[in-house]
Amino acid sequence: MCKVGEREFCIVLGEDSSKWSKYCPLPVPTFFDGAVESFSRAVSELTKGNKKESLEALTASNAAEVGKFYIDHGQQSAYFRVTNRKEVDNANRLEKKLNLSPRDKPAITKEVFKRDFYRCRYCNLRIITGEVFSEYSRIVGSDIFSDERENTKRNGLTLGLRGVADHVEPYALGAGTELDNLVTSCYSCNFGKAGYTLDQLKIEDPRSRQPKDDGWKGLTNYLPALKLLGVLTNSEVNEPRQRS
Repeated sequence: MCKVGEREFCIVLGEDSSKWSKYCPLPVPTFFDGAVESFSRAVSELTKGNKKESLEALTASNAAEVGKFYIDHGQQSAYFRVTNRKEVDNANRLEKKLNLSPRDKPAITKEVFKRDFYRCRYCNLRIITGEVFSEYSRIVGSDIFSDERENTKRNGLTLGLRGVADHVEPYALGAGTELDNLVTSCYSCNFGKAGYTLDQLKIEDPRSRQPKDDGWKGLTNYLPALKLLGVLTNSEVNEPRQRS
């Protein structure tokens, strides 16, 4: 793990700042795309009633490595990018404002995802919505696919591939939860920003790059079938057994 205080630089980000990405805090590995494809197959097979094939695709998704990258590197990147961090942190504390705007507005988050075609506006990763992960977990069981809050217990895909609405201008510095200040972000880019400004992170404003529609919908097209399957699964589990 690239833990702040134990390393002078992140081994993935590198020590040479001239080689750092100007678009995102830390680019995700190429195997993340393979994880998206595998989980897409897992969801597709499950909606067809093919649970065995779905779990095989889930096993092939490299979930543990996806989660490990996020925990070890993705969420830590800002602390290595901001070289004069103590000075910046002190300045940000003085600028910190009481923000009366809700941090999360689910209706706006859905609008942001649709506008951005379910891709991270920083690193361009195809994201998957939390609702899809929750429905998948409800059907196959949390013992197989956990989406609980604790990082070490949840499936790694829910850390690496899940999308959120990110505040481009930091919420902690008073910026609002409004459509023009929100972009779709993967967990690594969202947590990797850590409340710093774009200038402090030395990355470009993602709003300067227009999102492109390639047909990806974050697997939300499977939600109606997943929800129906979830209802049927729960009905079977809760149905009282007849006495013999």
